[in-house]
Amino acid sequence: MALRFSKTPRLLTLFFSLFFLIPLVSPVNFVVIQPGEGTPLFPKVLQVKSSDIKTYKPNGQVYLLSIWVSTADAKILGAEAVACWVREDCVLFPRSVMYKRNTTTVKEEKKALQEMKVSQSDAMSATKNYLKKNFPSVDISKLSDSSLKVSLPDTGGPSGGLIFSIGLIDFFTPEDILQGQKVAGSGTITADGKVGAIGGISEKIIAAKKAGATVLFASRENCGEIPENVSGISVVAISTLEEAMTYLQMVPRSNSRGVSGCTNLGA
Repeated sequence: MALRFSKTPRLLTLFFSLFFLIPLVSPVNFVVIQPGEGTPLFPKVLQVKSSDIKTYKPNGQVYLLSIWVSTADAKILGAEAVACWVREDCVLFPRSVMYKRNTTTVKEEKKALQEMKVSQSDAMSATKNYLKKNFPSVDISKLSDSSLKVSLPDTGGPSGGLIFSIGLIDFFTPEDILQGQKVAGSGTITADGKVGAIGGISEKIIAAKKAGATVLFASRENCGEIPENVSGISVVAISTLEEAMTYLQMVPRSNSRGVSGCTNLGA
């Protein structure tokens, strides 16, 4: 009896192999977002250049939080997207949500650096307004944007405004603001001290915990994105710089963990 072999099974195997393989090696229209790190502001990142301005040594630390976002020019392959999707600390977003059409990495970096400069200037204004109201004996006559030296390579965006203000206030006041605590924060700030929302709050909570912070300040505008079950850190939702400073000047709550200040989370 003669045997006849068909090529059909081989063709089907090849077809299904290509069907599943091609998407894995093809670019997808997504960006990858992962937790960054907590960068301590004292003593290297935030410095006062003028010796004429009196500063005080901080008793504690404040952390600027960042997230890692794939660049505008990066090609994210299907396999990378799948690898991100299965990880708890990795998020995929449609590229159109993060970047405008036809933008480039260079354009985005310039934009982020400009946003950070504006944020630092607003933080200085918010700091001066807070000191004028709450610490009238502190001489702020020589404080200006040019008084500071900020060393933050490869970092940009407006989300450091709140933590810059907290760090500056601790610098310029004799009162023990931090009380030995490690404090992180992420939120925009206006000259009059209003704290606004930022992106990647879940990833920044992870970054704050990795840095060893016990308190993380976030904008109330981010309450809808804050995870319901947070452990290992106190996430305090605020609307103003004044609220953050009031919280810090209370007795440290070493046993307090979870979320406070978000009505949608019952906190």
